[in-house]
Amino acid sequence: MGLGGWAADVRPPPPPARARARPRAQGFPPAAGAERGAAVSKMAKTYDYLFKLLLIGDSGVGKTCLLFRFSEDAFNTTFISTIGIDFKIRTVELEGKKIKLQIWDTAGQERFRTITTAYYRGAMGIMLVYDITNEKSFDNIKNWIRNIEEHASSDVERMILGNKCDMNDKRQVSKERGEKLAIDYGIKFLETSAKSSINVEEAFLTLARDIMTKFNRKMNENSPPGSTGQVKITAKSQSKKSSFFRCTLL
Repeated sequence: MGLGGWAADVRPPPPPARARARPRAQGFPPAAGAERGAAVSKMAKTYDYLFKLLLIGDSGVGKTCLLFRFSEDAFNTTFISTIGIDFKIRTVELEGKKIKLQIWDTAGQERFRTITTAYYRGAMGIMLVYDITNEKSFDNIKNWIRNIEEHASSDVERMILGNKCDMNDKRQVSKERGEKLAIDYGIKFLETSAKSSINVEEAFLTLARDIMTKFNRKMNENSPPGSTGQVKITAKSQSKKSSFFRCTLL
C-alpha cells in the first residue's frame, strides 16, 4: 500500500531490542562508554595553536621542494610547476605547546598572481624564496616584498630564504648579498637546501617561534591587569594594513 507517493516498507519488523543487543560483546563493554567518549574528545584536539604560513617567490626556486622536505622529509628531483596553490600540514612542538603549521605553497607564475595574493591576508608568516643560482629570482624578492606590503597584514612575520645552497659551483648570488637585503628590510635570512636538507627545519621552526612570540606578547598586552582568562585570537580583514592579531578576552 502506498503512503504519500512512497512505496510501503514490506520488510519484516526489526527484532526486539533485547535480541539486537547480542553483538555488544564484540565492541566496548558498557562500562567503557564514558572512557571511550573521553578518548574521542581528547583525540579531537591534537594541537594548541594553528599558524598559517605562506611560501612565495619566482617559479622554479624550490618552494615546493622546501615544503616537501619539511612536511614529509622527502625530495623529488622532477620539477613540476605548482598550479595555483597547494598546502601541507605538519604539527610541531614549541615551548611545550603543539603548533599545527598549515603551509601554503603558491605558484610563482604571473598568471596565477591574482589567485595567490588572496592568500596573503590570512597568513601569519611568509617565506620569500629565491634561487642562489638565479640572479633574477633574487632581484624579484623586492617585488614579492611589495606584494606583501600591499596584500598581507601589517605585522606578518617574514623570512628570506636563499635556496639551493648545495649548488655552490653555480652560485650567482653571494650569501652576503642575501644577508644585506634581509637587513635592509629588517627580515631574518637563511640559506637553505631542500635537496641536502640544510636549514629547512630551522627555517620553518624559527618562523613559527617568531609568530608564537608575537602571539604571546599581544596576548599579554590585551589582557586586563590580574586577568588569568584565556585569550582568543581572530583575524581582522577590514583593512589590508590592519594588524593580523586581534585579542579578545573570553
